[in-house]
Amino acid sequence: MDSIIHIKNFIEKSKGLSLAITGDNEFYLEKTTLTLVKDLTNNEIDKFLIINPKNSSNIKIEDIKNLQEFLSFRPDNGKKLVVLFNAEKLMPEAENALLKTLEEPPEYGIIILVTTSWNSLFQTIRSRVFRFYISIPKEQFKDVSDPFLQKLIWTFPDKIEEIKNRNFDLIEISQLMKEKNKLNVYYTLYTKIKESLGDYKKINELVKVLSKLRDPKEPNKNFEMLKIVGKISLWIAEEFSNEFEIKYSHIKNIEKIVSSKVPNYLYDLTYYFILLSLNDSISKN
Repeated sequence: MDSIIHIKNFIEKSKGLSLAITGDNEFYLEKTTLTLVKDLTNNEIDKFLIINPKNSSNIKIEDIKNLQEFLSFRPDNGKKLVVLFNAEKLMPEAENALLKTLEEPPEYGIIILVTTSWNSLFQTIRSRVFRFYISIPKEQFKDVSDPFLQKLIWTFPDKIEEIKNRNFDLIEISQLMKEKNKLNVYYTLYTKIKESLGDYKKINELVKVLSKLRDPKEPNKNFEMLKIVGKISLWIAEEFSNEFEIKYSHIKNIEKIVSSKVPNYLYDLTYYFILLSLNDSISKN
């Protein structure tokens, strides 16, 4: 909470400011930033603009043009705030278009980038903003020692009681794309991936099932599923790192997939690549 007060005071005392609010959890960052923005603007809708890509869509140059147009008109009083949630989804041309505005915002303009993937932003973007880090309050992890449950809380802080009580189930992998309860999706993938490690036959079987997960109406969901598999693989690698040394060169390859913005992948090969990289990274040989 102290960090939020600090950010608020910093904004109130500044003119023409560009900043980034970063952290480990998308939900918590979004909730906290929205509260901050509405507080700073007294929830006057003509004083703030929210750009929030949903369903894994990217932030395009058209969004940046809307941002620039919004800031081109001076308010009657006070400041105008623009928030770009999931700023890591900025496409390269959008990042380039944003540079000058970030560097020279109008004196009444405040631009806030919100991201859980700071390093995915261009260095030219990172160098033009003040960075603030917000973490989930530690008390939310009280009495939770299981590393998987801790990661779930980081990911879904709005479902703490469900997670602590293990209110999630294994489902058929073939049903993952249709499953509405994300806890079931994460738990199923976590369990199945761990069960496949050390057995190339099981890895191949798992890849075959994952590769069939497709939603022709929403291709972004296919990309999101791929990234979830990558994210969970990173969680598992971190768990094994507490037992013995892992090969981080393999892990970095998975990290690149998780932080990627463009879904230009052959899914069957990429699923195999992720699981094989995880398997090889934790090999004791």
